[in-house]
Amino acid sequence: MFRTAPVVILSVVLSIAISGCQPANPSASGGPAVKNSSEYILPRIDPKKEEGIVAPGTDVAVSVTVRNQTAGKVSMIWLEESSGSRIHYHDIAPGSEVSQDTWEGHFWLILDKDEKALGIYRTPDRNGVIVVK
Repeated sequence: MFRTAPVVILSVVLSIAISGCQPANPSASGGPAVKNSSEYILPRIDPKKEEGIVAPGTDVAVSVTVRNQTAGKVSMIWLEESSGSRIHYHDIAPGSEVSQDTWEGHFWLILDKDEKALGIYRTPDRNGVIVVK
């Protein structure tokens, strides 16, 4: 019976050391909520540069999330990799977000409700977020 006690105590000590004695959800203890610091925000490319955009062929699968922080609907358009043709994927309501599986290097165009180009975004080699304001 006493031979397993050191193992149990060691497990508890390691568990406390690893967690840093912090609750799993800081906001549950009245502390501030922790924002996901690993979130990568994609930089905006001027939509005037749309003509001639061609994406390289890659085999790195990623996901891009579009967050619509505007007061109107926006559309998520894929710029087809070889021709640059516009291919509609999603309409995103105000205050909503949509995630889309894609490939590194693909270009996405965001249009407002009047089909005015708001920005172009190139997917990086990791998951990313497009914030539309």
